[in-house]
Amino acid sequence: MKSKLVNVYIFIILFSMFPIIDFLNGLFISGGISLPIGMLYRIVCFLYLVFSIFYAGFEKNLYTLLTLLFIVTILLILVLQAMVFQNSFTVMFKDIEVFIKFFLWVLIAYFIYQRRNDFLKINYNSIFITISVFFTLGLLVPYALGLGNQTYENSDAGYKGFFFATNDTTIALMISTTFTGWLFIKALVAKERLKVMGLAILYLGTLICLIILGTKTGILYGVLFTLGILINFLVSQKKVRLVSRIITFAVAVLAIIVLVVIGKDFIISAVSGTYDRISYFYRLYDGDLVRLLSSSRSDFLQAGFQEFMNKENSFMVPIIGFGFEYRSIHFGRLGLIEMDFFDGLFALGFLGVFVTTAIIIYFLVLSFKKGNRNIYSVAYLVFLFYSFSAGHVMFSALSSTLLGLVCGGLILNREKWLIERNVRQENVENFDLQALKIRRFET
Repeated sequence: MKSKLVNVYIFIILFSMFPIIDFLNGLFISGGISLPIGMLYRIVCFLYLVFSIFYAGFEKNLYTLLTLLFIVTILLILVLQAMVFQNSFTVMFKDIEVFIKFFLWVLIAYFIYQRRNDFLKINYNSIFITISVFFTLGLLVPYALGLGNQTYENSDAGYKGFFFATNDTTIALMISTTFTGWLFIKALVAKERLKVMGLAILYLGTLICLIILGTKTGILYGVLFTLGILINFLVSQKKVRLVSRIITFAVAVLAIIVLVVIGKDFIISAVSGTYDRISYFYRLYDGDLVRLLSSSRSDFLQAGFQEFMNKENSFMVPIIGFGFEYRSIHFGRLGLIEMDFFDGLFALGFLGVFVTTAIIIYFLVLSFKKGNRNIYSVAYLVFLFYSFSAGHVMFSALSSTLLGLVCGGLILNREKWLIERNVRQENVENFDLQALKIRRFET
């Protein structure tokens, strides 16, 4: 039993520290030091997951079938692409690097599934709080010291510190905000004062990070989610007296207003560059909101689809796609649309999209099942929206890791609900049995 929990704790340590690794990776890059710490870390994580999964064995069910079908099909596509396009080993190696990132979320979720009973013995939510702390400190400390990089190159818009991937950092902070805010409300309802204070500070830190990062989606999500959890507390938390809910809601709103007033100069300074950038592109696109909101992805998508469906292509291209490195070499900027569904389609073809969609739908159905509609469902939907609209989720190691942890949370919550339901049923059956014995005795 202890050895199994040790395996779980190794997993938690290994996958809670990735913000530190990405921070150090960006720090070395900024200093001109060529040290592939991020790549080495992901390879270690990947090998650990693969070895552990094979060691634990596979259960015969639909989830296992979908997981194996996904991995085997993607690997088959890699081989077929090498044959059709006569890819060199270098091109194949580059694609394998992407596939390692692509496989992470599926492997993480299945690892947790195999050890779901062991994971239920620990505080799984603490993983997301730890990650939130690392991301928040990793962005705010360099910002306070005047170090790091702007969000957009050759622009004063936003600040991303030493986290080089802007979209990845945005979704990571959005998920951090989601879990921190949710746990803050839970602690508030439970009247756990120390937790409330700590989580309130952390939540404020994640919101500040979204503001200084300066992406449209991140700032909008921070505002909407904050309003959402306050309204949820006011309307849905029936365990708390109505008067207490109203007073707490009013105090929270007043505190937000005071913070905005006090920090208006900071907020204006943080978002002014982003506003100027949006204004510039609005004028450049002649008021075309589709191009503006999609950051020109609509243009790249149209051109990329034309390349994908070109009549001169092999008949295998729609089935297996071009691959990632092949697109980068031959199509330049069109090699990355930054919308995961279409990048997956162009790189892996309809076959790759089919197996990927199958496992995505599995978790989507799981997130809406009875007893499983919770914060993990919200986080999963946020991932799907961001993956489709902004990309950098499925094929990014940082985002893929977080997605796998969220899917693992869906699995654990479902397992917990099933256990609780069985306990309730057993209690009812035991009660009925005792009642039957009493009636027989009285008769």
